[in-house]
Amino acid sequence: MADENQTPEAAAQGGNQQQQNAQMVVQHVYLKDASYEAPSPHELEQSQGQPDINLNLAQRTNQIGEGRWEVILTVTVTAKQGDKTAFICEVQYGGLFHFSGFSEEQLPYVVNVLCPNVLFPYNRTQVANMVQAGGFYLPPIQPINFEAVFRQRMAEAQAQGGEQAAPSETPQ
Repeated sequence: MADENQTPEAAAQGGNQQQQNAQMVVQHVYLKDASYEAPSPHELEQSQGQPDINLNLAQRTNQIGEGRWEVILTVTVTAKQGDKTAFICEVQYGGLFHFSGFSEEQLPYVVNVLCPNVLFPYNRTQVANMVQAGGFYLPPIQPINFEAVFRQRMAEAQAQGGEQAAPSETPQ
């Protein structure tokens, strides 16, 4: 009965209070794995210009305790010139995150959108440094819209068989 008499402003304040109590704390960010391989740069034809570059993303998530999650974002960059591989660079950055105050409906979004947004700049910097150290030029890797990727994966999951939990792999 009291809910029926609430003004829209009071109802909005109640919703805002729940959002204000929701917290995501980055406890630790770390380089989990990194590799760079240039199989045969001496065999590449210099006159063909820059290699074709392919970027792939993958994400793994593990709940490691009450409200604690480990999120690992993998960025793989493959450059080919014709049928020859110029280089392959793969970087995995992990993060330990603590969440409180999020509902069960909000948590997949937070884990699959906000966490990769924290980790991606670390991946991008490490990839750029490794490729440069390998003697190649890599154009700047553009920001990724993890929200759009998440929404696309959710739509695909719903189309394949109803509502499922958020995907743990996020390839692009």
